Amino acid sequence: MKDYVDRAQEQWRDVNPDLVTDTAALAGRIQRVAQHLQASTDAVLLRHGISRAEFDLLSLLHRTGRPMSPSELAADLMTSGAGTTKRIRKLVAAGLALREANPLDGRGALVRMSEGAPDFLLPVLAAVAAHEAQVMSSLPDQDRELLAGHLRVLLIAFEIDAVAGEGPAPLS
Repeated sequence: MKDYVDRAQEQWRDVNPDLVTDTAALAGRIQRVAQHLQASTDAVLLRHGISRAEFDLLSLLHRTGRPMSPSELAADLMTSGAGTTKRIRKLVAAGLALREANPLDGRGALVRMSEGAPDFLLPVLAAVAAHEAQVMSSLPDQDRELLAGHLRVLLIAFEIDAVAGEGPAPLS
């Protein structure tokens, strides 16, 4: 059975037989899998009344277990300052986050989860985890571990470049 990338490679061979598409095929599959996974996970989040952006921010606050500055949140989430501010405002309006003065920086703020936020977040997190487990079940455990290891190598390379100032700009 051929996938989208196989068909695209065939089309490129037809119009430009000398074009080498091996690495493009790998990148294309990573991108398409990520797009499919994101769309299907976004549907799970939508059923729970939260966007991916809000879920990611709330999850970060929960797993770090501490208040964070908007700039820390933006850096960890690879989002712009404006995008992070928008997400914070939505979560504050929904009663899931609180924005407080930073005691170490009178001009800055810290964001933390509200007391009731974990009660909202944990069932959503469980639903996302169950969905992702179902999606990944088409790969045997050994293949998942191998793929995760290879993707870790690629991600580390990107993250090293980002720290060195050579990586991509924040997403949104």
